[in-house]
Amino acid sequence: CSSDLPVFASTSRFSLSSRGSLGIMSDRPMPSGGNAGKLFCGGLPKDCTTESLTTWAMQFGGVIEAEVKMDPATGAPRGFGYVVFQDPKVAEAIINNHANNKIDGKWIDVKAFGSKAADGPGGKGALNDPTNPKIFIGGLPKNANEDGLKAAFEQYGNITDIMVKRAPDGLCQGFGFVTFDNSESAKMVLDNYDNNRYEGTWIDCKSAVKGVGKGKKGGDMQGMMK
Repeated sequence: CSSDLPVFASTSRFSLSSRGSLGIMSDRPMPSGGNAGKLFCGGLPKDCTTESLTTWAMQFGGVIEAEVKMDPATGAPRGFGYVVFQDPKVAEAIINNHANNKIDGKWIDVKAFGSKAADGPGGKGALNDPTNPKIFIGGLPKNANEDGLKAAFEQYGNITDIMVKRAPDGLCQGFGFVTFDNSESAKMVLDNYDNNRYEGTWIDCKSAVKGVGKGKKGGDMQGMMK
């Protein structure tokens, strides 16, 4: 959509004052106290930037903050981000506008940030735990490794542990785990369910849960939400 907003150099975040002026925001963390008014936006057009996401959001109401996540290696947009509205009711209205949320003619997947009912294929996100910082990753190729997982997930936040399950021959068994230092980072992964990829291939990301210990000592974190 067209706008007379000023164009800034490449930056990650912007804020909108109560009078509607767009300004660069500091890198301070999001304030605590819940995610009222905060939306996850997935499936963004490949060239969608923070500026264009902000412009789209402003047509609905006052925006506190917006961000499109960028690939740390290439600097290109990753296809998802978030918007925080001043009025939570505006965010609710956009969620209800589900089928009509589009940027440059492309439908985008908008949902409440960190919602338990992540609308993944088949509803598999319905049992995800938004308070769990550990993510199960399925559908990995045989050549997957820890460095590749780090490259795929470090844009979400600080990673404290990465594990790739390997067969006796050393190849990946098709799944692994990534643990973040906070649940907010894991929420972003869960909300991006449809678009999570490893080297171009879609991967199945869910909250990790305790395994039932089938032949394994100690009930390793081997299961996933089903």
